[in-house]
Amino acid sequence: MNTPYLNRYRNGEFLQYMKDILELVNQQDVDALQLTSQKNALEPIVNNINTVFQQSQGSTLTQEIIALDERRDRAIIGIRGASEAFTYHYDQGMAEAANTVLTSITTHGDGISRLSYQQETAILGSVVQDFETEIELKTAIMKLGLTKWVAELKNANDSFASKYLDRVGQAAANPTADIAELRSNATEAYRTLVAHIKAHATLGTAKGHAIILDQIDILAGQYNQVIENRSSNSANDDTSTEA
Repeated sequence: MNTPYLNRYRNGEFLQYMKDILELVNQQDVDALQLTSQKNALEPIVNNINTVFQQSQGSTLTQEIIALDERRDRAIIGIRGASEAFTYHYDQGMAEAANTVLTSITTHGDGISRLSYQQETAILGSVVQDFETEIELKTAIMKLGLTKWVAELKNANDSFASKYLDRVGQAAANPTADIAELRSNATEAYRTLVAHIKAHATLGTAKGHAIILDQIDILAGQYNQVIENRSSNSANDDTSTEA
């Protein structure tokens, strides 16, 4: 049976998975299957996650963070793309400068813009520091005319870091909005629910238990496939991750 990668699901994916699970359970006679208390334990937590998630998606800070994340993604992608183009330059000095910049970026890893918010902030900060302090890199950046690109990357990344901390402060001031804690509680309630379904299915008390298990198996497999596809594409895909 497929086990869902719950800790790897984005907040929206986690929420929808739990909603789907509740829908599958509610399609059966919950009382007859003796799953009422387990379902009732999970349902209010999922409702709370839904409320917090919708609020976070609509908050001004969240929208600003998303916009700044896109800005810094475009900046690093632009610097990389321009440098790759210059590696074909007819002037050997320009080509060498481009390779110097690309090598520097590559040492920090592939798919930078697909990392978590915190990881990307730290790595881009390191990239900018190298651009600004290493003589060979500074010279290469100037030679390629990428100085304004680097300034844009630094500004976007620094602004992102500041806004992200603002959101952390906002969450701290509103403990009920802690999705991480709600996810942990939901995961525990979900596992309890599934454990009861499995136990009843083993005893063969009603065919509805086996039906739900088969449906959960398929559902978890579908959600996990999304994660696997995202992971396999991460090295070559420069699109933002968190949602």
